[in-house]
Formats: sequence, C-alpha cells, structure tokens
Amino acid sequence: MLSKKTWADKPLPLLQTPSATNDTPGHPAHYIANEMVFAHNAMLRGLNAIYNQAPNIPSSDVADFLFFTASWTAWVKHHHIIEETTMFPSFEKVKGVKSGSLQHNAEQHHGFSDGLNTLYQYSTETQPPNYSGKKVQELIDGFAGLLYQHLADEIDTLWAMDSVPANTAEAGQILTVYKQCEAEAGKQDKNVVPPMVLGLCDKTFQGGNEWPKMPWGSAYIVHYLFARKHRGAWRFLPCDTWGQPRELLFASEE
Repeated sequence: MLSKKTWADKPLPLLQTPSATNDTPGHPAHYIANEMVFAHNAMLRGLNAIYNQAPNIPSSDVADFLFFTASWTAWVKHHHIIEETTMFPSFEKVKGVKSGSLQHNAEQHHGFSDGLNTLYQYSTETQPPNYSGKKVQELIDGFAGLLYQHLADEIDTLWAMDSVPANTAEAGQILTVYKQCEAEAGKQDKNVVPPMVLGLCDKTFQGGNEWPKMPWGSAYIVHYLFARKHRGAWRFLPCDTWGQPRELLFASEE
C-alpha cells in the first residue's frame, strides 16, 4: 500500500501479538491471549480509521460515516458486555484460575464505557447537517487512552491463565469458555459485523497471519452478500474484505 495518507495504525499504536515472540499453540491461555490481540487490533484500526477521517468527511458521505462509527461502537460495546457477563466470570470458575484475577480488567470497562456510549449516541442521533468531525475526535479523545490501556492490559491477564496445567480437563474448560463466547459474538447482525470486522483485519500484519480463521469461501459470502446492504459505510475501512490494507479514503496526508 503506497500512500502518504495517515493510516489506521495510528494515533493509537497496534499491539504486538504474543505469537510474534512466543510459542502460543501449547496452552489454551496462550492461544486465547493471541487471538484477543488480533481482535483488539481490529478495534484499534477501527477507532483510528474513524479518528483520522472524521474531520474530512464530505457532507454527502456523513450519513454513511455515522453508520460506520455507530457500527464500530456497538461492536466494541457488545464485546465488553460478553466479557463482563460471561467470559471473565466463567474463566474464574475454572479450577486453577486465580479468583478475582480478571476483576481489574472488568473494572477497567467502567473507565471508558461512558465515552463509548456518548460516541454511539452521537453517531446514531446526529443529523448529517449537524455533523462535526472535530466533535467526533473530541469524543474519542475523552476515552481512547483508557480503552487502549484496557486492551493492552487484558492480554497479560489472559496469558497468566497458564497457571492451569496444560493438557488437563481444566485447560480444556478455558478453551470451551472462549469458544462459547466466540460463538455468541458471531450471532450479531451479519450485514454489519462480518463486513466491518473483515475490513479491520490486516492479513499482512507482523509478516502475515490468518486471523480470523474462517471456512473456505466465507469471505466471498460476506463480500458479495452481507456487505451489500451497508456498502457505503465500508468505504471507510482500512482493509478490503480479504485483509489487504488500503488507503483511508478521507484521511489527511502525513
């Protein structure tokens, strides 16, 4: 991708995956931590894409941009609801996971949840003639630091669940909890979340990756079927459906 425009890897820097420096397949906790970094980086690319393009949106494109912003915000909110209500409590019920070890990460949600809610409210209630890109950036500035800290801190907490011995029933329970939450997340609107998330995944990141792993042909279904309904909103994504980085349409030059 040859472009002088600001991209979605800033202003909030992306997180390094544990697999870049460690062997991750050996323990479910390591696998989960690695998968979560990919998910968190998708969130960061989305927030950076919103932030970097917000001031430059033409009036004719505001409605689509507000929908993109609302979709990203709703997805992140849903992710953290699953963590609080299901994932974290279920992890802590597994023998060998320290009781209360994920409480700090859950409490961090409260530091940025109001900011997320305000951004969601703005993006769903603002009429295009009243749109302000500066206002969007101000709202993001109000919670981005706390969100970023949470996304980074959570990885170490998940990795530390390797206190559960590998190759045991308890280790299997950890993986089962994660897969169940993953399945629950997959129930979100297929016309919104799959097209958006695939466009937030960079398959070239750290030398190449296959996140998220999907059955063969699934990306084609997303691209040619699910993405059609809100196609205008996906123009603001930093990658195409196949995970290839592309220029942010309305970002400023660096």
